[in-house]
Amino acid sequence: MIGVLFANTAAEAGQYVLAALQRSVSATQAQSITRSTVRERTPDLVVAVDAPDGWSADLIAWLRARPRKLVVFGHMPSALADMLRYQATGLPENLPAASRSAVAPAHASRESAAAVRYGALAQTLGGAPWHRPFERFDFTDEWNNLGYGAIRCDGSIWSLREAVQVPAEAELAAVEVAGERQLAYAALWDVDGSSVLWFNRPVGPCDSFEWRMVEQFVSGYRADTLPCQPVLSELPWGYDAAITSRLDCDEDIESARPLWQAYQRMDVPFSLAVNSQNLDRTEHHGILRELLADPHHGAVLSHTATHAPNWGGSYECALAEGSQSAQFIEAVTGVPVRYAVSPFHQSPPYALRGLADAGYDGCVGGIIRNDPEFLTARGGALAGMPTGFVGHSQQCMLHGECMLEEGDPLAVFKQAFDYAYATHTLFGYLDHPFSERYAYGWKDEASRIDAHEQFIAYMRSKARRPLFLHEDAALDFLRFRSLTQIVEEGGAFRVVTPSIQTTPLTLGVEFRGAHTQVESGKALQ
Repeated sequence: MIGVLFANTAAEAGQYVLAALQRSVSATQAQSITRSTVRERTPDLVVAVDAPDGWSADLIAWLRARPRKLVVFGHMPSALADMLRYQATGLPENLPAASRSAVAPAHASRESAAAVRYGALAQTLGGAPWHRPFERFDFTDEWNNLGYGAIRCDGSIWSLREAVQVPAEAELAAVEVAGERQLAYAALWDVDGSSVLWFNRPVGPCDSFEWRMVEQFVSGYRADTLPCQPVLSELPWGYDAAITSRLDCDEDIESARPLWQAYQRMDVPFSLAVNSQNLDRTEHHGILRELLADPHHGAVLSHTATHAPNWGGSYECALAEGSQSAQFIEAVTGVPVRYAVSPFHQSPPYALRGLADAGYDGCVGGIIRNDPEFLTARGGALAGMPTGFVGHSQQCMLHGECMLEEGDPLAVFKQAFDYAYATHTLFGYLDHPFSERYAYGWKDEASRIDAHEQFIAYMRSKARRPLFLHEDAALDFLRFRSLTQIVEEGGAFRVVTPSIQTTPLTLGVEFRGAHTQVESGKALQ
């Protein structure tokens, strides 16, 4: 088991970290623990979130009791910092300003001068020489098509925690401003037979592809001498990439038909998220019924009843938006709606509670501009939400406005998929059907279809065995994975899958450097 340790003052960050770990190792294998549990020398893997200085002695004694793994997010307790030669420095005065990005113009990206850059040591944990700006935009000041959230400099849980330097041989990543190194962002130490992984942020990298390094640390790092914790793969077993996509029908539905026909030619499943106001016009009914006639290749989700910002601004409005939309779509199609897509990708906690109470199984959203807690590196259960409700972040918007004017127009989208492919992440992207008012930056339907075809061809060329899923199938798999439990008994682990099989796909598990198919109830080797 992984014990997640945090004081009351760090409870907000602690709960998000706990949920992130549970999405990786199952709800049974990451639990909040007390300081006294550390004093009792259990468990053998601990994640400490903004731990107070006064807890240093407990953590040091725990580390030295026998070979163990410690992850530290945010503040490094002072005596432990001294042991690791972790030294406080001054925060650069220009860092807050450098952490913010300019607004992205059409057909170009913008990013902050401040960025995280990973070094060669990152490869030890499955990383690469990644360059992650604190903030970046591909569409105005809203979307980051590369998928990750923002590193703030505002004292929040999403902020850089402190200005420090670490020994060069331990540094995984550093903060740069305009290419010049300033301070440490992540580090890895092997000390007294144990290992310590640190990220300079109370929530760690829980909103980024970088989370893969945390998974690699707990599941396989120094597997011959240190305890390891199995991690459930976000990719279905037998595939090296998983991709889902959809069109958000804000203003039109039937105009999606030409792109749908292109996806049929490519043998790629197709999903429509429907703003049910559009269903007042019967000409939009036919495509939904036709799409759902083949449940293996088509899915329909709710995109609210009125496309109201922030789901209407309250729990009551979100409950009504979700309920009315589901009822209207089912009345037209005859098929129940189980998943929703947030309008503007705004997914505040009260809206998620409203959707759960309206009978939904999950929600798609996530955007760098707002609701940072919904930008999750892995899909699955969310902090503070009931078991069985899942979320999935899909921030990659394949729009004409986001096609680059210089160089390869699809370069950003290819990079987004490359990050997902390298970190075993279920990848999602979106577009919108044309309406009478708005073409989303596309010159015409032919150029839009050509871009989609090129992007799908790229993903098929990059992956050896890619799996394309419609949204219902992707979320069904994430929900199945979220209900799966890893059980530890007598030092052995086994994976127990839900009794109700809601997906034809099977799970993979990573443990001690091996990636194997899950056989429910069978002990892992």
